[in-house]
Amino acid sequence: MSFFTSFFFFTFHISALFASPNPDPVTIPTQTVLPVPSPPVTIPAFPEQSDIAACPLDLPDQLFHGIKSACGSKTHNPNQLHRTRCCPVLAAWLYSAYSSTALQAYLTKSPPQIASYDMPVLPDDSETCVDTLEKALGSRGIELKKPNETCDVVYCYCGIRLHPFTCPEAFYVNSRGKLVGSENVKRLEKDCLSNSVNGYAGLGGCSKCLKSLHSLKDDRAGRTNISDERASKMHNRDCELMGLTWLLNKNRTVYIHTVSAVLRTLMMSTGDVDPQFCSLNSDGMPLAVDSTEIDDQNSSSILTIRLYHYLLLLSLLYLSILVSFSRY
Repeated sequence: MSFFTSFFFFTFHISALFASPNPDPVTIPTQTVLPVPSPPVTIPAFPEQSDIAACPLDLPDQLFHGIKSACGSKTHNPNQLHRTRCCPVLAAWLYSAYSSTALQAYLTKSPPQIASYDMPVLPDDSETCVDTLEKALGSRGIELKKPNETCDVVYCYCGIRLHPFTCPEAFYVNSRGKLVGSENVKRLEKDCLSNSVNGYAGLGGCSKCLKSLHSLKDDRAGRTNISDERASKMHNRDCELMGLTWLLNKNRTVYIHTVSAVLRTLMMSTGDVDPQFCSLNSDGMPLAVDSTEIDDQNSSSILTIRLYHYLLLLSLLYLSILVSFSRY
């Protein structure tokens, strides 16, 4: 009886080892096009700022690779795009590409003025940036189809907005005309550094960075005239995005993995209260900026873990058989 019980136990667990999660993704068709030569990417000026002649984006090769890995088609499922994986990665790279322009725009305001949050939101660079980015992606053989005729991936589907940020309680221009951060910003720089060997912050590192990011918007009593709830939320989000943009501008390579994880937590939050902790992606895997790179690591790790479990179960079965026969 013990032999048959052990055999059933072994068979059941082996079949479960190779089952993989099947999240419910949002289906968006993607298409790969042949690359064509393209001129250097630049973006027109802010509509509301006549003193800025252009809004350039810094688009390194890693950006295209990262976006394609997270948002592009997959060999096993070419028509699926996961919002929780694509949007934060796309946002991290876009804010990184936009960081120099955003911070330079902050310097042009002397002294920095707080936006009028109680007025209707003016058009920003987002739509123009989306068009330029899509052309740049197309030149690299990457094309993200719109979920429908009126909604693009970046601006509408992921909700990514690009505009000059305002957060005078955390950032200011010193006497030499240089943009500097407060003590909370310095703490943010330290807390968002990844301590892991492979450069990917774990949940603990992500949560630590997230908590430090929230501190940028706390010390503003008496310095702003923001009163209503909607204006306060908009201002707080500006501080958060400016903090993350500051990190990406300071050292994109060091911070982008942690920033993408924090952005995922902020973007996927559905409650009125700001999230205090980071969590795993919907498919149970950590978020990665370079999905190809992390997928290779994860595939190797998963294979090792499954092999270990297989050998462990095999050993238990063998011991169970020995015990069964030793009774006779």
